[in-house]
Amino acid sequence: MSNDGAEKISQVLDCGPQINILFSAPDFTVPSPDIVNKIVSSDNTIFNWGGVKIARISPEIVVKFGHHVTLSEAKDMMFVKENTDTLPVPKIFACYSYYGSLFDTYIFMSFVEGQSLDKIWETYDEDIKKHVTNQLKEYLGELRKISDGKYIGSVGPGPVTDPILETYHVQGPFDSEEAFDNAIIDAYQSKAPKSHIKNFLSGMLCQKRHQIVFTHGDLRLQNIMVNNGSVSGILDWEFSGWYPEYWEFSKALYIWKWQNDWSDYLVHILQPYYAEYAVHSFLTETLW
Repeated sequence: MSNDGAEKISQVLDCGPQINILFSAPDFTVPSPDIVNKIVSSDNTIFNWGGVKIARISPEIVVKFGHHVTLSEAKDMMFVKENTDTLPVPKIFACYSYYGSLFDTYIFMSFVEGQSLDKIWETYDEDIKKHVTNQLKEYLGELRKISDGKYIGSVGPGPVTDPILETYHVQGPFDSEEAFDNAIIDAYQSKAPKSHIKNFLSGMLCQKRHQIVFTHGDLRLQNIMVNNGSVSGILDWEFSGWYPEYWEFSKALYIWKWQNDWSDYLVHILQPYYAEYAVHSFLTETLW
């Protein structure tokens, strides 16, 4: 990742040696954790759950922070921003890790106008739904045009950040789909020991080899922002990275759980991988 001098690796803010800056944009004054805590209130908090808090600290900037926020998300977002033309990913202003009473990560990024698609999808008529679908198809197509990946994992190269391997001791990066599949099989067996299932799982996963492509990894309606009937942003890149080409479809379909007609439009946004989705669903029931 090159930022022509703007990137600052492992630098220390004036407020103490516990803060290591991964990146700071030119002319951006990085707020310390103490300053963030003074600014953030219940009035400007957008999200607060599971070790992640998101707050709008100025008209243009939000901060995402907590012990479940990762620097790899910021790296992936900057990578996507640098390697696509129109995909609406928030701009990163700064990110750092903080070693205080807890290990927290802070990501400062641009605020995205609009509403999340889950709140408004069912109010749209067919024309607007088709318009949003076509936009998303174009944006995901842009993501797929990023040059083929040589490994499975996050930008860096870094480990797989998807929850499917969250509790397993081997998280990559993996140099092949076969190595990734073997880790998933071993993770499954560690949670559900069954003496004769390994060959069955291997057969399920290894029927076909796939292209490795850059993937958002959590394409649910809550992570898609719309404003006046058009897509204004795609959020929450913490599970993104290089994955087999079926991963985006399998994850997006699995997490939606057939709550409305979104899946009817999803198959026009992403190439369907029905067999891979069935295998992924089987594994995820145990591994999530």
